[in-house]
Amino acid sequence: MKGQFQVIDTTRHVIEPVDLWDTWLEEPFKTQRPVKMDSSRVAMTVKGRPVSRNQTNFLANPAYQKVYDDASAADFSSQSHLADMDKEGVDVGILLPTAGLYAIWSDHIDAPLAAAMARAYNNYLADYCNADTKRLKGIALLPLQSVEESVKELRRAVKELGFVAAFMRSNPVVHRLLHDTDYDPLYQEALDLGVPIVISEATGSVLPELGTDRYPDDKFSHEAVSDTFELWVAMMSFFGHNVLERFPGLKVGFLGAGAGWLPFWIERLEEHWGEIPFGNDCPSTLPPDYLFKQQGFAASAPWETSTPDVFEEVGDNVVVWGSQYPWPLLSTFPNELDNFVGDSALTDEQKKKVLWDNAASIFHIE
Repeated sequence: MKGQFQVIDTTRHVIEPVDLWDTWLEEPFKTQRPVKMDSSRVAMTVKGRPVSRNQTNFLANPAYQKVYDDASAADFSSQSHLADMDKEGVDVGILLPTAGLYAIWSDHIDAPLAAAMARAYNNYLADYCNADTKRLKGIALLPLQSVEESVKELRRAVKELGFVAAFMRSNPVVHRLLHDTDYDPLYQEALDLGVPIVISEATGSVLPELGTDRYPDDKFSHEAVSDTFELWVAMMSFFGHNVLERFPGLKVGFLGAGAGWLPFWIERLEEHWGEIPFGNDCPSTLPPDYLFKQQGFAASAPWETSTPDVFEEVGDNVVVWGSQYPWPLLSTFPNELDNFVGDSALTDEQKKKVLWDNAASIFHIE
């Protein structure tokens, strides 16, 4: 707990071990396993081709190691993760990947290999969560190269491994946008299983990525653009292209770029959804604002100060909280909850909803 508040952190990341693929990838596929580039755990090749444009080895940075000294010394084990949650005041962590943000996300990776890699990661993550299944909750990595395999893996991850959500990158995979009807069986499976779809982005993908064309070698500009704008277009797919009207009750979350942008972007979508001089070709018959309030959510980041404005414009039912631990930008560790908990513009009831109630309802956490 942080003070009087129970806390669910919806954007925590695991740092996968260096032997992830050697240990967990099924034998027939081990000859095609990802190969690390230099000493980085994120930069790797699969079948001889890079799966990330991001070659930064942030784990080796002394400043990073100083912030996360205990976890670094323990190689980011599940026990060190739980210990850091105790330091922060986090009760439950929803776990996203790090290397897994890139490893299977390339169009050149065939569906059988992508499916095997997803199973390997998910099995590793389930073992990681076994350190304390009440506090560590997994999100399923899916091989989107094949919708059929993704449906099978999501079902296995939820029913057999106890995972609480499905992870999809915002970028097109094999040229499919998120509103492509090819994904309908996956969305139906998530709805049937009662788990949300979680959308996130990580700068440096080899998939089509906003900002890459103009800022290929400018990390500041590229990351500022890609993390946010990719979530914007993903949200447009779901709330402007009839996806959530086809699947009422399906929850979709947008994680990793804060929540302060919600009022502007929803207003922008509303403007173009409504009557305009050139006609309205938006497939959704219900307004994006209404749909988002029913089926969407986003994670407020530790450094954001605009949360009261988001509540005023969008409401306090659609915001959860996420630290992005142990991301390099999180220099406030272990005090990243201080900003939100100490915000005098928010009521205790609003803080309780964001820190626990909303996420507990979405991810079915007791």
